Amino acid sequence: MNDLMKNKRISLIIPTIEEEAVFKIIEDSRKFLGKNIEIIIVDKSSDAYVKRLKKTNVEVIRQKDRGVENAIMTGLRAANGDILASIDADGTHETRGLLKAVEIVASGEADFVLGNRLNNIQKGAMSAYLRFGNSSLSMIFGMLYGKKVHDVLTGLFVMDRKAFEDIKNITPYRTGIGFFAGELAKRKYEIKEIDIKYFKREQGPSKLTKSKLFYGFGMAYLMLKKRFK
Repeated sequence: MNDLMKNKRISLIIPTIEEEAVFKIIEDSRKFLGKNIEIIIVDKSSDAYVKRLKKTNVEVIRQKDRGVENAIMTGLRAANGDILASIDADGTHETRGLLKAVEIVASGEADFVLGNRLNNIQKGAMSAYLRFGNSSLSMIFGMLYGKKVHDVLTGLFVMDRKAFEDIKNITPYRTGIGFFAGELAKRKYEIKEIDIKYFKREQGPSKLTKSKLFYGFGMAYLMLKKRFK
């Protein structure tokens, strides 16, 4: 941890539904970002799972609405940090990437940093079909917002508190992390990316969406619709 980070409080938001990998993510996040990091889990799981989460000394908020965007926004609104971060709970994103992204935000080089998975996909982690979809949506995002982004569907980002304050009252729409990236791009905040490793999901199918195809089309439509509002 560099000197700039020592003067910043970091809040990490993790949305989850019965993800076993989250316990290792909690442990690794404290290793990379310090034991005093504020970790908020926004959860839609069983009481037994929540009980296990609370044993790790994290704050747990039960999600009452739907969607990962709403879950993350709920956690961000409850957070106290100067630097705000989020990571998927399924263990596919390189947790160390949070440290790299936090360092960039703490230095003032960017207001919002995305973890780009597409340059370091581990064997079996992402199909060619999904990679094509991610790249296509990121290209559409770049054309609409004038920001070159390679992986707008990533599940890892870090954001400066001041940037969040500018969008905290907006109701999220169904574009994943693209919601945060799009709203900040419209407001001319500096957006950067870092490369992270992307690992194969080890525990069952993704719980975020049943149809990746319909989700992709819906995201493209919403990005276009919301760009000019």
